[in-house]
Amino acid sequence: MEKILTFELICPFWTSFRNPSTVNVHVTYPFPPPTTLYGMLNAARGMQSDWHEDREAWQFTLVVESQGTLVETFSKIMQTPHSSRKGDSLYDTNRKIVIRQKLVGASYLVYIKSSEILLEEAKSALMNPYWSLYLGESDDLVDVVSPEIVEVDKVSVERIHSIIPRFAEGCRLVKVPYRFNKQGSSWHVEQQLYSIPPKDKGIKLSEPKLAYSIEGRNILFNGNSW
Repeated sequence: MEKILTFELICPFWTSFRNPSTVNVHVTYPFPPPTTLYGMLNAARGMQSDWHEDREAWQFTLVVESQGTLVETFSKIMQTPHSSRKGDSLYDTNRKIVIRQKLVGASYLVYIKSSEILLEEAKSALMNPYWSLYLGESDDLVDVVSPEIVEVDKVSVERIHSIIPRFAEGCRLVKVPYRFNKQGSSWHVEQQLYSIPPKDKGIKLSEPKLAYSIEGRNILFNGNSW
């Protein structure tokens, strides 16, 4: 039997998972990428925002329980000030309009694999987080509901409900940040293609595959064979 930490994430107001390659239109991913989930977990454990030393010890997957409603907001932000004349101490205050996509009413079932010691640490931290937890931007508060460690083995299934870390027919495709790698003083993002099955019913497979079945939902992690 293997142990998996599972819990629900409910966004009571709005949330946004910004695609870092966008500029004036901040497009959101449809679910929190593994990098976002790892960051939230580290906040619960009291780690600094750029701490990543045990990233390889964790695997994440999720089921989109509610994709929420996509809305767009308009924000007027100030660009980096610059001197209007060489040597002048006065600054121009240029502003630009930014469109931000947000998800209202989104919720997710999250599943985490790791060692038993780390799963117990994560469960305790999520129940009593060191820092206030948010999902996405710094004002996107999130509720963590019923963290629980379950014991489960892989079984043969004909339907998958979680995001799938590869192409799957009949699903919505999205490429999201999977991990950040530090090279010298710079950070580089590694991306992963995921397939998002239809809500509730999941995606029927062409042939049975091994997956974890937890409370009626069949899930895959990145390490699962396909």
